[in-house]
Amino acid sequence: MRQDVILQTKIRPPLPRDNGIARDRLARRLTEALNGRLTLVCAPAGFGKTTLLSQWARQSPAPVAWFSIDETDDDLMKFWRTFVRSVAPFVSPALPERLEPLLLAYPNATIRSILDILLSELEEKAPDRLAIVLDDYHTLSDASIHDSLAYAIDHLPDRVHLTISSRTEPPVSTAKWNARGQRLDLSAKQLSFTPEETGRFCRDSAGLALSDERIGQLMRWTEGWAASLQLISLRLSEHDDPERFFDQYRGDDRNLMQYLFEEVFGHLPDELRTFLLRTSALSRFDAPACDALALTGNAGRVLEELRKRNLLLSPLDDAGTWYRYHHLLSLFLRNRLQAEEPGLWPELNRLAALHFAGRGLMDEAIEHALAAGDSAMAAGLLAGHVQTVLRNGELATLLRWMGQLPPEAVPHPLALLHSFVLIVTGQFERARAELSRLERVAEGLEGDEAREIQSGLFFVKINLAFSAGDYDQWYAYAERLPDMLPKSPMFYYLNYNTNEPLVRRTVFGLRGEQPPGIEALSHRIISILDSRGWGHSLFAQYIVQSVAEGYYEWDRLRDGEELLRRVEPVARRQRIGGLLVPNRIVLSRLRWAEGSRDAAFEALEEAAVEVRDYPDADHWLSVLGAARAHLLIREGNLAQAEKELNRLRLQPEKPSLFRVMEYTTLARLLGARRKEKEALQLLETLMRLNKREGSLIGMAEVAALRALIEAQRGYRSAAFGYLEQALDIGHPNGYIRTFLDEGDPMLSLLRQFRDYRLKQRTGLVCEPEEAALGYVSDLLTRFAPKEQPIARPNVPEPLTAKERAVLLEAVRGAVNREIAERLHLTEGTVKVYLSRVYAKLGVSSRIQALHRAEELRLFELE
Repeated sequence: MRQDVILQTKIRPPLPRDNGIARDRLARRLTEALNGRLTLVCAPAGFGKTTLLSQWARQSPAPVAWFSIDETDDDLMKFWRTFVRSVAPFVSPALPERLEPLLLAYPNATIRSILDILLSELEEKAPDRLAIVLDDYHTLSDASIHDSLAYAIDHLPDRVHLTISSRTEPPVSTAKWNARGQRLDLSAKQLSFTPEETGRFCRDSAGLALSDERIGQLMRWTEGWAASLQLISLRLSEHDDPERFFDQYRGDDRNLMQYLFEEVFGHLPDELRTFLLRTSALSRFDAPACDALALTGNAGRVLEELRKRNLLLSPLDDAGTWYRYHHLLSLFLRNRLQAEEPGLWPELNRLAALHFAGRGLMDEAIEHALAAGDSAMAAGLLAGHVQTVLRNGELATLLRWMGQLPPEAVPHPLALLHSFVLIVTGQFERARAELSRLERVAEGLEGDEAREIQSGLFFVKINLAFSAGDYDQWYAYAERLPDMLPKSPMFYYLNYNTNEPLVRRTVFGLRGEQPPGIEALSHRIISILDSRGWGHSLFAQYIVQSVAEGYYEWDRLRDGEELLRRVEPVARRQRIGGLLVPNRIVLSRLRWAEGSRDAAFEALEEAAVEVRDYPDADHWLSVLGAARAHLLIREGNLAQAEKELNRLRLQPEKPSLFRVMEYTTLARLLGARRKEKEALQLLETLMRLNKREGSLIGMAEVAALRALIEAQRGYRSAAFGYLEQALDIGHPNGYIRTFLDEGDPMLSLLRQFRDYRLKQRTGLVCEPEEAALGYVSDLLTRFAPKEQPIARPNVPEPLTAKERAVLLEAVRGAVNREIAERLHLTEGTVKVYLSRVYAKLGVSSRIQALHRAEELRLFELE
């Protein structure tokens, strides 16, 4: 049993209580509000918000996605991951698989770019009407969650409605939806029980037919407050003389709820009172968890007894396995426990921590260890769970837990990781303060322990300098790296790319920036990592891949190919799509630059076969499909390129930076199809998204494409303006292939731009302008002579070298097993290649393929 057990209790509406009454007047308003954008249900605890919404969710004409929020969701990534899980059953079961790898890219990507994908999925796949309920939103305090939710609300598809339940007005900007008549507000006033509802509630829950006078008394006492009505009806149902209760109680107690809880609690059997007090430490629970704290061995029976007594016990799943106490009851019980046995609270939480840890529910275990004040236990549990937290991208949760631990209780490796996460989340000053503290700690240590913490400190400082853009300090640190490399593997196996088509587009790859000295420094770091046995680590391989991509951009193809060969086997062995896909894309471009077009397609085909069974296969196959379409466009095969892109189901009106290669390739196709206006609109949005992420490489590519399309439609001035933008980025970073890969149209435009600038020169020429013109002249000298396209008559789409080899073996009569052995492939891979051959030749069987190959005389020279 793992964390998904708890997740399921959060993304399903709680079961309505047995004694709940239908509140038709409110349900009708909730249903009518579905035509708008937003519903806010705001009232203090005990007004029946959750009960109302859970009842309505089960009768709503529209499907309802549900998210029960608590304090542990106060983490941007955790919040949105659970949000995605809650809507997935109504949108697409594969939605978490597609979106969670993108969520892991944060903070290397802005949350808005991630939400663009989610909103696009909702637009495309949500049912005709979908309601999403966020219950108990008041438990969240992270401003980034509020800001991101406001963005999501503003861009929700019209057929998606959001309902937020909270004790206070959510700090989310929604006023404009109220002004537009798109927001329904239900407050405590609307939620309060009416006299008719009060009478019906007492009749149904306590079996009492009260007179109008008695109902009036209840209304004066409770003012329609649901929780107090619940307790009064419970007390009335057990009272020997209900009329005497009305005569005795005057409604003038200073704390109505406290009085009612004392009344109800005091009349329970000792066994139930003890059970309630001991299990009050649990925020959610099932029978085994209760047994661990109550020590009775019969928790299942006791929970059933409490449920029958209607004691504010809320079921969290359809099976009636998981429960929670109403907040007001939980607060009363915890205060009572503190008053009666103040020393028991830490012990109960320790028992809960041990129990949940034994079941693999580590988040709950850590929370209870912290509540117990047992720092050693909490730190130990966290140390064993930290890799999962990092893998899930729950950095805010990790920082919150670390913030509750006294520094002296935190193991040094965990403290170093804390500093590293502060850097990753941009909290540089806090990171510096933590590093200073650790330096003071290190001064008091000796031997191996001192050396290990000092090396860890050094490694984190290098990352701080890098992330803060302090390259001079970064270079200075690198000189000391050989003597200060840490031994702990936790520093070397982070995955730095979960979605980008090129490593140079990531923060790790400096988003395309190539500062002076980066080449020499990178090789020095690689050499040091090799010498210390970390050469095959992800950290080392990402550096190698980043340098290889830089070499390609600098038009140093042989140097780039050498490094690409080094990365490929490691990326395949460790099944890292973020390494393998960029590696094969760059190799494909390199082969095309050499004139080996079949080999260029082959590199992409082999990568597609490789990543097909990766966990994030859909994303990487989409990237590879776009890369393949790009080659087809360069080849002039626009029809096939369009087919390739159509498979990707792109929405040009709502492009996302997480599919940057797909949408950039679509813009290329639109330009090639002479749909310049559509292409420029798409590129304008892509430029805005690239600027938002600070991606220099993306901005340069988009600017170059805008220049070419403006030139194509005869707008020379606009073309020169965009070209200058691309050159301004490319010049200081040494970009070459960004321009060369655009071929003859770019060659012509650069010549025109150079000639125009030379004609504009008057008098003295400033040094920057001279350097810029020198850069353009250098680019012009690098363009190769025009290549003649390879004729491929009668074949709708060319076969790659590997596909030709597989088909040739089939022509010779080999079966799949023999083909696999001869070509060093698996039988499954052979089947993939044959299916692609069939598709390209327009056939459906091996016999038809052989006849078609003979007709086309594909192997006359073989």
